[in-house]
Amino acid sequence: MLGSVRVAVPRVIPRSAPLARSIATKGDRWTPAVARDAQQVLEGPNALELNKVLPNIEAMWPKMAREEQYSVYKLLEEVQRKDWKELTVDEKKGAYFVSYGLHGPRRPTTPPGQSTKVFIGTLFAVALGVTGFYAVRSIAAPAPKSLTKEYQEQMNERAKETKQNPITGIASEGYKGKGHVV
Repeated sequence: MLGSVRVAVPRVIPRSAPLARSIATKGDRWTPAVARDAQQVLEGPNALELNKVLPNIEAMWPKMAREEQYSVYKLLEEVQRKDWKELTVDEKKGAYFVSYGLHGPRRPTTPPGQSTKVFIGTLFAVALGVTGFYAVRSIAAPAPKSLTKEYQEQMNERAKETKQNPITGIASEGYKGKGHVV
């Protein structure tokens, strides 16, 4: 019975829908074609030298071609197979950056300065709301006379005269409350 109901209800979100935080597009992935072309970068006459790339890898990485990035990744993968005590500081930093740097799927999803824009927009919206509130209040009818303190004190006197709530209320003996005064 439930199977027939389940088939009749269409999916709102497809099963293969990516999460909003993982924005790894096809341009961010290394394809087999990139790997094949990277082999030429590693073996060609202008072979990539790791010791020239690693000292400034954070600045060079976005400017490098996909094939060069993949070849640096593969070279660092080979270097990491050695004893970690033998690795240079640049090799360790490069391996960390390639693995965990702010590129590809870990690239920030918001541009720099976005939080300032959101903060200013929020302040503007709150100011607009407060202005609207006081604008409506300024053209509204005056408060009713029953909200004045004198009127409420008169209502207390009237409640005592008519003995309203004589057991626990304003007309009871020893009553110490405010009564109708707000």
